[in-house]
Order: sequence, then structure tokens, then C-alpha cells
Amino acid sequence: MTLMIKGANAPLPKGPFHISVARERRPGSPLMSVAAVLLDAAGRARGAADVIRADTPPHASGAVRHLGGAQEGGRLVHRLQVDERAVEPAVQRVLIAVFAPGGTFGAVVEVAGGEGRAVARYEPVDAGGETALVLGELYRRDGAWRFRAVGQGYTAGPAALAADYGVPTGCLPAAPLPGPAMTEVHKEAAPRPGSSPAALAVPAAAAVLTMSKAVPKQAAEAVPAGEASRIGPAAGLYEGHGKQELTVPNPEPGRPAVVEFERLRGPRPHSWLYIWRLDETGTVDQLCVFSSTRDARGRFPVFSEGEPEARLRIEASGDWRLRIRPVDTVDVLGGRAEGRGPFVLRYAGPPALLRAACDGPEDVTGYVHTVQPDGTGHRVGQIGSRIPMTGPLAVGPEGWCHVFVKLDHAAAWKLEVLPVGAARTLDGKLSGHGWEVVAMPASAKVKVRVDRGSESDTIVMATMDAHLRPERQLCGEPGVHPVPAGLVAIRTSEKWSLKVRR
Repeated sequence: MTLMIKGANAPLPKGPFHISVARERRPGSPLMSVAAVLLDAAGRARGAADVIRADTPPHASGAVRHLGGAQEGGRLVHRLQVDERAVEPAVQRVLIAVFAPGGTFGAVVEVAGGEGRAVARYEPVDAGGETALVLGELYRRDGAWRFRAVGQGYTAGPAALAADYGVPTGCLPAAPLPGPAMTEVHKEAAPRPGSSPAALAVPAAAAVLTMSKAVPKQAAEAVPAGEASRIGPAAGLYEGHGKQELTVPNPEPGRPAVVEFERLRGPRPHSWLYIWRLDETGTVDQLCVFSSTRDARGRFPVFSEGEPEARLRIEASGDWRLRIRPVDTVDVLGGRAEGRGPFVLRYAGPPALLRAACDGPEDVTGYVHTVQPDGTGHRVGQIGSRIPMTGPLAVGPEGWCHVFVKLDHAAAWKLEVLPVGAARTLDGKLSGHGWEVVAMPASAKVKVRVDRGSESDTIVMATMDAHLRPERQLCGEPGVHPVPAGLVAIRTSEKWSLKVRR
């Protein structure tokens, strides 16, 4: 990581970029507000929609979002994300600015690349009585992105900073009032002065969507070991330590919801986290896969049938945090997405194929599921390290579904939506490895084989309906089987081959 001085710049790796602005929580240090400002080639904001704060939606391009503020150990931290692939051509710079009511800022900014490793760090050493400060900026240079440590302070506050960069009046956050803790502001805020709802709207489907490893958080005091606490009125936020059972209410009864989870602290070297859902009989359904990484976090669906409440069991080696969020807060799966660990997205569109791959330890295995509006689940496929799969992205008559990646946080994943016509065709012979969808041009008898060196000879072939929902199983083992014309799902983790019998 590059430790920077004022005016220095450093190259950035492939994004998306994760920016954290933090200060130590100590007497005399002020609370902060943090904002990102998108600037054109002239160094000016194009309007109110180019200012991204904790109380605003992400930028309409999907390129910049504020992930909220939280207390993390002894620090107060704001997190932002910049996806450089979604930045509009007209935008040349993204400012990172901080605002405080006075006193010593004590703020540090760190920038990490797409892999989560911090690559640049800057701490101003000459900030004094300023109430607004440009910490740094991300900017384009010869087709690549760089970070510059700026350190420009304004004793006249947000208004002076706004004047320098053409920001409309009232769009920058006012310096927060002093207080004992920083709290996150809900994202569902009213439009800012001079902006229209259309200008602030998030696109229904972005061409590329990258999931940040950070999730929005809310500040909270420490929770004693063995206890769980719900924080704030109707906040849906829970923190605890070790093993707990919680009854959590649905924020919108009658509709699904999602749970964001994060393990806050855990011992080295073997940290772990399990989350189960319990039914009325005590039967468990594992929602969160075991994780050996210390920074485990992610999302998973719950209340699939709109139940008013759910019973969860959490077992962890350290402190953890859960937050229940309405289903409308789920990120949209457009053409591609990538992330780490358990995650849930919303897909709206026709039935399609979904290509999935993961990168992690050799023994990691995970699954991708669709969850339909009525709560019905269908498995898209199984993914393992270096074994990609292509499965059916089933979409019912409603025209949308949720996609749930169920994978250990030690592994990263990538998804890509493909048209149904991208399926390989079985004309004579075809071979592959793992789950796949193939197209049969005509009905035929097919010799199905599994590689002789495989650990298992199980292979399932099944037909699907017009919505790509499973319909009829054709076989469960190698051999010669009749296969009808149309799309056929292949389900196995082994190497396989198909040959049409003439």
C-alpha cells in the first residue's frame, strides 16, 4: 500500500474501488459527513445528481454509491464505492470530500481495488479549523484511473467548496452536529434541490454490476458477549456475539425480504459463522455457508413467502451484525455481476441462461438458486473452484425472480446472463465438465457417459418448460437414454460426454 503525502498521486488497479474515510473515536474529534462529487472535464459538477451522500440514492449511472457510516471498533467509518466501468465518459474526476463542525479532522482515506486490498492511504497532517475538506480524488489518465491526495480545506465550509466545483446550493451535506456516535441516514431520502426523480433514479438494469464486499451499517455500542440487541426503533438491526437465536419481523409482511450479515470480529486463525432458519418444528435450513475468513459478510433471502416473522439461529466465533432490509433494496442483476460469499440479486427479464464461476480454495463448493415471486426455488447449478457452470435462469409469468448465490465467503463469484440461444447444440458429440444446458435439435437416443476417473458416476438430465423451470427427469446415471428435442439441463460435478446414437 502506498502511504501518500499531499499532492502525490498513485495508479489504481482494476476496480471497483472501495473508499473508506475514517477517524478515531476520541474526545474532541468531530462527527463527519462524507460525499462524492462527480466532475466533468472542466472540473465542475453537472448538477445536483452528481453529489452522492449517505442520504441519497446511488448515482443514476450506477458508478458511485455511498454505503453508509458505522462505528467499527474504535473508529467511525464512512464507505463509498466507485465502479470505474460504469463511469460516464463525460465524468473525468470523482472528489472525496468530508465535512465536520470544527476541531481536528483526524480523517484518513484509503482506496482499495476490486480484490479488496488497500492500495493507497492518505492522512492530512495540516488540517485545522476547516469545516470542509477535499481529501482526494479519483481521476482518469490515459485510459487508466489514479488517486490523488488533495488535502484542500475550507474554513468557510461546504458553501465555499461548492462554489469552487460548481455544486448547486444546498447539495453538499451540512456539517453534522457534535454527538457521541455516528449513525447512518436512510437512503430513501427526498430528491435534493434542483434535481428531478428521473435524474436520481437508479437504472433498472446496468450492463455491469459489481457487488461491494461492504454492506451499509449503523453505529452501535458494544454488545456484551452472549447477548443480542436490536438497535434503534424499527431499525431491523441486530448485533451479538457467539451463539444466539432471534425472532426477526418482516419489514413488509406479505413480501420477501433480505438479511445482510457481517462478522465484526473473530479470532485467528479459524473464524467461522453459520446462520440457520428454524421452522415451527425446529427443523433448520442453512442460509449462510460456513466461512473461515475473518471479514465474512453478504446477503441472503428470507421471508420467501411473505411470512410476518422468522426465527434465525446464529453461531459465530466472534461478534456479528444482522440487518433486515425490504426486498426492493436488492441490487439488480443486469448483464454481469461479481462479488464474494452469499448474495442475492433481482433479475427482471425473459428466461435466460446464467453462467457462473467462482475462485477460491480447491475444496469450495456452492450453488446458485432462483427464488420465484411465490417463494418457489429452483437450482440453477453447482459451482466449484475453476469449474464454471451454465444453468437455467428460470423466470415465471411474473417476469422476474431473485438469484441467490450460496457460497462460502472465502470464494469470489462471477455471474453472466446469456440468451437461451447461447446453449451448445448436440449435433453428434459433445463433452463438458459440470452443470450445463444443451440444445437438442431433434429427438434422439443419446449415449451418456461420465469420465472414468470421476469420484461419482451420477449424472442427471432433465427437460424444462417454457419458463426454464424443471419439468421431467430423463436419467440419473450413464447409459443410452431417449432425449426429446429442446433444451436439456445436465446436472453433474464431473466430466461428461454425450453422443447421439444413429
